[in-house]
Amino acid sequence: MREETGNLDVRELEILERLEGNGHLTQRELSREVGIALGLVNHLLKKMVKKGWIKIKNIDSKKIRYLITPEGAKEKSSLLYKRVESTIHFYLEAKRVIRDRVIHLKNDGIEDVSIYGINHISEVLFIVLKELGLELTCVVDENKEGKEWFGYKVIGMEQFVKSNTGVLIFASFDKETIDGFCKEQENVKVVALRE
Repeated sequence: MREETGNLDVRELEILERLEGNGHLTQRELSREVGIALGLVNHLLKKMVKKGWIKIKNIDSKKIRYLITPEGAKEKSSLLYKRVESTIHFYLEAKRVIRDRVIHLKNDGIEDVSIYGINHISEVLFIVLKELGLELTCVVDENKEGKEWFGYKVIGMEQFVKSNTGVLIFASFDKETIDGFCKEQENVKVVALRE
């Protein structure tokens, strides 16, 4: 039940943030912007009115405006802090999981590694590698080849294979993607963050 409550908190926060920016949004526009069903937007707005977080002001017979009350602003702030706290817990857990999956490289005497894929996971992986004292040799991502990432020039897989730099850590937790990549790159030593 807590997970459902957490999801509703996120949706309520998103609605409050959108209404704070534009109280003239329709329920249909809120539905589209927040990415939830129109009926759920209607339900959440009614719930927020009942809790005193927002007020509805009739502008004319067809238009209304949503006003965030002081209580709604206080709740928005509370929801935002809960979201930040949840994100920090998620980050720390992701860091722990990633560390557990790559620490064997340090223990095996490997000092130089490369990362495949630029995303949020690779950012956490980058921090873990620094903490473990592992040197990042290359950052590989065909979609971002030639760009810069944390001071490293991103290269493509072809260039990585030619450079023969050794261990490549795949920055993903998606098993199908990892398995597909490992089949395509049989001659590359790939370390997956998930078994």
